Amino acid sequence: MKESIIDKNVQPAEGLAGQVNEQRLTVADIVSQAVSQPTADEQARAERLAELEKVRVTTSTVVEPETYSLMVDGVGIFALSDIHGLKGKQKCGKSAVLKVCAAALLAGQQFRVKSELTEPVVLFIDTEQQAADVKLIVDEVKHMSGCTDDYIDQHLRLYTFRRMSYDTLLGDTRLLIEKYHPHVVFIDGLVDYVASFNDEVLSRQLIHDLLVLCEENHCAIVNVLHENKASDDENMRGHLGTVLSQKAGTVLQCQKSKTGIINVSCPDSRHGVMPLWNISFDEEGHIIDADRKKEEEERQKSLKRSEREKEKREQRNQERTEETLRIVREYGGCITRKELKLRLMQRLKISDSTAQNIIKQNLCQVINEVNGMIYASGDADL
Repeated sequence: MKESIIDKNVQPAEGLAGQVNEQRLTVADIVSQAVSQPTADEQARAERLAELEKVRVTTSTVVEPETYSLMVDGVGIFALSDIHGLKGKQKCGKSAVLKVCAAALLAGQQFRVKSELTEPVVLFIDTEQQAADVKLIVDEVKHMSGCTDDYIDQHLRLYTFRRMSYDTLLGDTRLLIEKYHPHVVFIDGLVDYVASFNDEVLSRQLIHDLLVLCEENHCAIVNVLHENKASDDENMRGHLGTVLSQKAGTVLQCQKSKTGIINVSCPDSRHGVMPLWNISFDEEGHIIDADRKKEEEERQKSLKRSEREKEKREQRNQERTEETLRIVREYGGCITRKELKLRLMQRLKISDSTAQNIIKQNLCQVINEVNGMIYASGDADL
């Protein structure tokens, strides 16, 4: 009986010991696993590094060539998946340039601006003009392109955002892009997308959001922004203009002459520089090609410049001739060639060679030389 009692007492003790050992092993495993598990910071760091590796560029990285939406004389502008700028002073023709670009995209070519896309969809957002003026955009694009109403309505989506608040504009733009998948987006009035174009944080965030938007949707976003008001300052306004110019693949500039010609140039581009082109308005207010008109204007300017330069030369030569005669007569009507040269150099502040040329040019005209002496014409006894 005692032995059985002892056995019964011993057996539970052995079982208890096994359970304790098992518990110890389980705790050890848990601790070991906990120690081996990364912390939240380490996990976040690893995930961020993985994201950074996705954008690493190596020698074997394959990059698709840029797809331009438009070409001018073989030079591409407004590449897809990138943001771009169009700048100029107030009322200098920026909206007219957008109309030409839109007409070129729809019709295939407008003047020297040629489309590189097949039946593209164009999203045109105007934040500045009233509805009646925005409607004129459609009318002018139709006039220039010659496209039918159905084709224009299918390929051009034009919206007036004049009454929209700046805090909804970006979201509304994103909604339209994701819905209609345009190839090219024109934003005529980017300044309205921020509370202040001088706020660096807001400006950087807006440009960043637009850049992400065009990359994710493989479209070109062309942003219109005014230049600073000072006539000699061609920078786009505020921090918004600074950031846009830094990020933009292409920046075009509009300048309007006194004769009404709108000159379109490309002061900033990451690749080829677009050749200059010109537009203006006819008597009915329609946009027309003005390259020939600009050439003629430049030719007339060159002629006038040449005439002014000729007049200045003639006046200068006349003054030099008069000074030459004055010196000769101050010396009693007779002076050595060397002395005349020195006096001309002193009074006219000219070089030795220039003084020699003045004497040479006036010989047999208003002065004569006899035996090394210079006389005024008619004064020498020849």
